[in-house]
Amino acid sequence: MGEFYLWLSIFLLKVISLKNKIIVMMGVCLAATGLNAQAADVRVKGTIAPASCSFTIVNSVFDYGMIRPSSLSATHYTKLDKKSTPFTVKCDAPTLVSIKTQDNRASSKVPGMMRSAFNQTYVDTFNYGLSTSSKGEKVGGYVMFMANTVADGKTVRVNGSNNNGVTWSVGDGALAQPPHLTSWASGTTTPINKTSAFSVGEGINLDGHATLELRYL
Repeated sequence: MGEFYLWLSIFLLKVISLKNKIIVMMGVCLAATGLNAQAADVRVKGTIAPASCSFTIVNSVFDYGMIRPSSLSATHYTKLDKKSTPFTVKCDAPTLVSIKTQDNRASSKVPGMMRSAFNQTYVDTFNYGLSTSSKGEKVGGYVMFMANTVADGKTVRVNGSNNNGVTWSVGDGALAQPPHLTSWASGTTTPINKTSAFSVGEGINLDGHATLELRYL
């Protein structure tokens, strides 16, 4: 009865990450001596998977309640008070993640509004629409940003990328729309359009709606 020696070497040639799927191509080299049988099965098992992360916003609805038309300006954008809510990203292992946004009311944004309401750096990629009046008039917009960020008990800075994560630079926490991404190294500020640009009529509902997606890097 001969002795059996088995040498197994696995080469992970390429790992391609497709959102929640991992495709692995591998080569296997086997060397065996002293085999008495004609054939033997060898199985190699394991799982290559990214860490699992969850993204939670404590209060995802920012409600400004009743806004009287008399409190709005006919010639200037009217800034409403800032509102904020805590958010949490939890991962079961050290992981590189970022935030990708999508404006679900993009057709209602007022072009150039944030540059006028805030400063010239707030281009329309930071501008999220607040829907329209019954006559299709644009009501206003809002800016989202992250502040007071802490990771593993340490204060971290907010970084931004304007090329889908290829390069990064220090940001001010404002969440821009694709191809921009935001990461770490949320709150909103809402201005209302000039009342000369829309008619209040029987009332207008502010209806901003954006999606924040946790993206693995």
